[in-house]
Formats: sequence, C-alpha cells, structure tokens
Amino acid sequence: MRVRLCFGGSLVAATMIAGLGGAAAALEERKDEQDKLKACERSLCALVTKKSPAEGDFKCALSKTWARDKIKEGSATGRVSWVFGDARCSVDLKVPRSIMVEALVSPEATLQVPEHTVSCEIERDKEITPVTLRFAPKLRFKDGKAVKVWVNLKHVDGPSTIKGLAMSVAKLEDGIGIFHKPLIKAINRQIAEKCPKVAAGG
Repeated sequence: MRVRLCFGGSLVAATMIAGLGGAAAALEERKDEQDKLKACERSLCALVTKKSPAEGDFKCALSKTWARDKIKEGSATGRVSWVFGDARCSVDLKVPRSIMVEALVSPEATLQVPEHTVSCEIERDKEITPVTLRFAPKLRFKDGKAVKVWVNLKHVDGPSTIKGLAMSVAKLEDGIGIFHKPLIKAINRQIAEKCPKVAAGG
C-alpha cells in the first residue's frame, strides 16, 4: 500500500486523489518524501503487529507527489477522467491508537477516523493551484480485516472544477465503491503480509 492506504484517515483522501486521475513531474517529489513514508510505515507496522500500545495518538506527517501520467493511469480503473497535471498532497495524520488496536483485535469494529485536513497542490493551466480537503473516513473491520471503507469527504476549498470532481468521486466511492475493492485489498495486504515483514526489519 505503502502507508498512505492504511487505516484511512486522510491517507484515504490521498489515495482517492491518486485514483482520480513516465515523464518527470512538474511538481518534483520532495527529497524527504520517501523517507517519511517509510518511517511512518515502520511505526504503523509496529502497532499493527504488536497490537500495542493502546494509548496516545498515532502520528505521521506525510506528503506524496504524483505525476500526471500516474494519476491518469489510476483514474482509468475507476472510470474517472483526470484533466489536470501533477498533484501533491500533505497531511498531519493523528489517530488515537486505542481505536486502531480495537479495530484489529475485535471480532467486529468500526474505526471512525477523526476529521483531517489534506492540503494539496494541483498543476492546472500551467499554474499550481492550492486545494484543501477535509475528510473523516470510516472503516469497518471484521476479525482484524477491513471489509468496508467510507471516504466521508466533508468539504473542499478550491476551484469549482476540482471541487466538483472531488465531491463527485467521493460520493461515487461511498455509494458504489469505484475504488473500494483495490483499497480494501491493499489495506488487508498491508496488515497481513507487508507489516510483519516491515516489523521484522524486512
């Protein structure tokens, strides 16, 4: 998944933007981007494998940059047309560890992620346009596996074309799940396959 897919939060937001939707990006990947993603993944996987600690907050400051071609490639799987350029989104993720652990150890549980703000930059008409999105994703777990995800987009600040696209895709995702199957698959693969390897130093 890389960590941006797991446990929803604004990570689901970033995934949705990537799914909306080569050559080098006009928005170049930040030098520390991959290091921060890997550090967050290690922290997350330690929690997933140990199922502890169950107090305090799980925190990660994340940023992800996508080239236009990659976004367009992902958009095709969800039947969504991406007409903009490159994109970058950042989020300060903060989720109580207690609700994450409960979702992993309970026979059935619903993980309601607190509302997060995702700050994005989108290449548009040869300019970089700022867009801000607020999400409060919800994930349903059964026997430690994700079975349902809701994006739960609350608000978008940005140009009307981008706002309309984001709201439409979020509504489609929560209604009929245009990206639902790959998202669920990625979350469960991270939990069951990747995290044990990462936690073991692999």
